[in-house]
Amino acid sequence: MRHLFLLAFCLSSFTAAFGQTPVPVKKQMTAVRTATPPKLDGLPTEEVWLQAPPATDFIQNEPVNGAPSRQRTEVRLLYDDQAIYIGAILYDSSPDSVLTQLSQRDGGQVNADMFGVYLDTYLDKQNAFGFEVSTAGVQTDFRATSNGNDFSWNAVWESTVARHAQGWSVEFRIPYSALRFPKKDVQSWGINFWRSTRRYRESAFWNFIDSSIQGFANQFGVLQGVQGLEAPLRLSLMPYLSGYADHYPHGKADKKDLKTTVNGGMDIKYGINDAFTLDMTLVPDFGQAQSDAQVLNLSPFEVRFNENRQFFTEGTELFNKAGLFYSRRIGATPLLYDDLPYDRNRYGEGPAQVQVVENPDKTSLLNATKISGRTNKGLGIGLFNAVTRNTYATLRSNRLEEEFKVLTDPATNYNVLVLDQTLPNSSYVTFTNTNVTRSAGFYNANVTGLMTRLSNKKNSYALNLSGNLSQRYNKGEIEEGTHKVELGHAYAASFGKTSGNFQFTVSHSVESHTYEINDLGYLENNNSLENAANVRYNLYKPFWKLNNMYNTLGVEHRMLYKPNKLAQLVYFLETNATTRNFLSFGYTLSWLPLNNYDYFEPRSYDANRAPNRRWRDPSGWEISGYISSDYRKKFALDINGGLYRSAEYDRLTQWVGLSPRLRVNDNLQLVYSVDLNQALRDFGFTGNGGQDSIFFGNRTVYTVSNTLTGTYIFNARTALNLNMRHYWSNATYKEHYLLLEDGNMAPLGYKPTSPWADDRNFNAFNVDLVYSWRFAPGSEVSVVWKNAIDYSLFPSRNDYFLNLRNTLQAKQLNSFSVKVLYYLDYQVLRKALKS
Repeated sequence: MRHLFLLAFCLSSFTAAFGQTPVPVKKQMTAVRTATPPKLDGLPTEEVWLQAPPATDFIQNEPVNGAPSRQRTEVRLLYDDQAIYIGAILYDSSPDSVLTQLSQRDGGQVNADMFGVYLDTYLDKQNAFGFEVSTAGVQTDFRATSNGNDFSWNAVWESTVARHAQGWSVEFRIPYSALRFPKKDVQSWGINFWRSTRRYRESAFWNFIDSSIQGFANQFGVLQGVQGLEAPLRLSLMPYLSGYADHYPHGKADKKDLKTTVNGGMDIKYGINDAFTLDMTLVPDFGQAQSDAQVLNLSPFEVRFNENRQFFTEGTELFNKAGLFYSRRIGATPLLYDDLPYDRNRYGEGPAQVQVVENPDKTSLLNATKISGRTNKGLGIGLFNAVTRNTYATLRSNRLEEEFKVLTDPATNYNVLVLDQTLPNSSYVTFTNTNVTRSAGFYNANVTGLMTRLSNKKNSYALNLSGNLSQRYNKGEIEEGTHKVELGHAYAASFGKTSGNFQFTVSHSVESHTYEINDLGYLENNNSLENAANVRYNLYKPFWKLNNMYNTLGVEHRMLYKPNKLAQLVYFLETNATTRNFLSFGYTLSWLPLNNYDYFEPRSYDANRAPNRRWRDPSGWEISGYISSDYRKKFALDINGGLYRSAEYDRLTQWVGLSPRLRVNDNLQLVYSVDLNQALRDFGFTGNGGQDSIFFGNRTVYTVSNTLTGTYIFNARTALNLNMRHYWSNATYKEHYLLLEDGNMAPLGYKPTSPWADDRNFNAFNVDLVYSWRFAPGSEVSVVWKNAIDYSLFPSRNDYFLNLRNTLQAKQLNSFSVKVLYYLDYQVLRKALKS
């Protein structure tokens, strides 16, 4: 702890030496109502546009933070009863040099110039709607929140781009159905405009977004005089129809290799009022979601996978704010997938007597609903509900010569409630509750959390506080009259300077040994107590040969909550920078000066679920770094690598990653990534013996991951995407040890009779090929081919190319699917019917 107190003293001393962050000046513009909507042809030169004064004088935040933009920009804004209209002329001294690479919708920054408008309709300085378009006409939209940007949010709006001798220009039509705003006669909105001139790597805003100040929406200008708006009835239906043909060579006469299915369902979006929206999916189909990146997991912790299902990624930023909602729990592996609950006295036990005919590895989602919005007073409210049906495994008893079903996962109701109140100065307080209710005989779970951020008026200092309570109820015990609730808690506090060149943070966090959120959240491990502090000195303006530089020096002190013992002490130094030629690089140096103690790898717990054994991991050091070249060039290269060394056990882990990317033309781009990892004299759990004996093994682990992604963009609405990945990991054990009570190891002299002690050889091969065509606003046809192979064995050889050949020859699942999604908007239908 003395290390933390010393660093905290230094922080307070340094703070006095640096001035306060100045309050930025906010530009203002007045909204102009028009009786005649402009024609969207990409040329905002009609007379109607002259009603609105132009927004000019854009200011860079990259590469020269605070410098005027190199190119002149004029933006005008109009509105009527149906929509907001944005017209921008982006003058360019070299029109032929404007970059125009095509990309996917919401594809992020590519080699193309871009223009964007951002609207903080509630003027809470924390939440905003973002609408962007590239010179190629590709749209991007997102929600900016205090929890980050949500690019999975989608809206239906119009934009048109034009190229001309003066540069390029763009027109937007953003209907009110794509926005939420207060019910007031006269309103003021936060607003900002952005221009990206890609050949300069320049990012410029109308109202300056200072890189040295934390936050985005809090640095907007103000749009005044928006009046007489009426929120339209926001109702849209998105019915879908999909068909699948899945082929897997089972090699069984009674089981077909080819399976075909046809699915149908609907997504519904309904504006309950001006602020709140209901989203519902009925009989959803997620079969076309991108394949998971499977890995060999030798750790005691669960692997976390990304959420690729659109309903659970779009518009869920409010539910994810507290970190208690992991949507992959919904439709996940059944609770009793690995421990089938059947009557062994009746049917027998073991594969010779009971065979598994079918055991679904995912539960089925019936429906899911979201309600979210924000009131005039800045109170955000989010309600989420999802329901899954009973999941059964089919078994066959050879003794009775009959098949029978067993329940592996009950019908389950998942609920999330969030109340998020915005406060002045980019502050907030958030209440979150998650609840999982299962059928009788299965336990239920509940987690409640409260968090707040309090910052000063200049948004230069911030205090963050949070506290969570977890509860697990066993319904079986309740019915027997022995009601038992398992409680756990977590809390955290941090304080720091968040803006300016000099910044610092001190933090303290606790998670009790019974804290459990994994029924609907994700927590790798509980039972921790951590203190940390860091100082940062950042340079935001070009100097010497650099455009910017970010430096961090810190210390982290980790302990076990119960028993209260040291786990790890780490000092680290980190630097990230970008040169004037836009070569980015960085490094991290870490030093672990003391013995580290791992309480989770031994996988031994007492009756109170607290770890009762530990493994001593000797002191060591680590260095890692990366280099990333300029993406504006046709060929670019990313390199990363690192080295970990611990002398006492002669441990050495080294890794390197290479990722070349080739932009063939404005339509085609290829990115290849290879990652190599070699862990020599790595140690891990290999099994249990009698009298609480715990075995560890010394292993060599090689891991190779190859990924190829390719994108061919036909036009702004049509694309072909390829994602191909081969992952191989091999673990070979050299010696085995007995873990001693003090955390040291003694040679065992033999191999434990445990599957954990066997060598591992895991291969995963996936191909996702996706053709998508957005044939109308919000409507899409997608054709997907998937190929998947999981190939595991206990190897006698660990040759990479032999494994690749064997993997490609193994049984594989081929899936071909077509899905049609059609967007039906009530306002458009009503207008069509009237005409």
